[in-house]
Amino acid sequence: MHYVGITTGSCGNCYVFHSCHDTIIIDDGVTFRKITEKMADHGIPLESIRALFLTHLHPDHSKGVGVLQRKLGIPVYMSREAMERNGSVMMKQKIEIDRVNAYDFGDTIDVPGFSVTPFPVSHDSDGAAGYAFQSDGVRCFLMTDTGIIPEEAWQLASRASVKFIESNYDDEMLRNGPYPEFLKARIYGSRGHLSNREAVSFARQTSRQGDSIYFVHLSANNNAPEIVKELAVKEIPSGIFCHVCSRGELFEGFADGEE
Repeated sequence: MHYVGITTGSCGNCYVFHSCHDTIIIDDGVTFRKITEKMADHGIPLESIRALFLTHLHPDHSKGVGVLQRKLGIPVYMSREAMERNGSVMMKQKIEIDRVNAYDFGDTIDVPGFSVTPFPVSHDSDGAAGYAFQSDGVRCFLMTDTGIIPEEAWQLASRASVKFIESNYDDEMLRNGPYPEFLKARIYGSRGHLSNREAVSFARQTSRQGDSIYFVHLSANNNAPEIVKELAVKEIPSGIFCHVCSRGELFEGFADGEE
């Protein structure tokens, strides 16, 4: 599997996964021009896209969806709760509802080349989701924008060899930072984001030798890549690859299927 994180953070989120002749995208918070240019730069054909999966409908994850639908006509998947409770948001973002496929948590979604299992997360966007998926023997896991680690995530992450995990804020930076108290409470809260300590602890407990972990969605104001790196080096055993993705960073990786 070949994967490219086009960007991550409040500036936009978009992850591309290519396996053999098939591609899925998770989130599209970037312009159509950017997603097409970066896919071309990394040798992933635009015509190989089979589906787009949305974690939730905050603009940094979904503002490019409507244009991608109109340009390519690809199916979009989101949770039924997200679709039913965010109609006005979808209209504002010009997402074509008739091209959206709603799923229920517990479903497994099969698209060409991929089998995808969504799971619910806890965020202040109704119906927010994380995803575990597999293709050609590679199992991946992606969880961003959640204030707590859901029960389903532990087993799904433990099965995956490639993981993308939100590490949004450093406790001390957030506590002593300039944000107003109501915003700090939102970020700390059960429908907010994961702290570095929560993210690294979860990664350590669900990973084994040979796994690859990407810490994503770092806050620009309440975190720093060096803080996450220092904690990961301290807590996660050697033999597990860790990469801390700076806000807006493009990153690329490859993974082979299990024998």
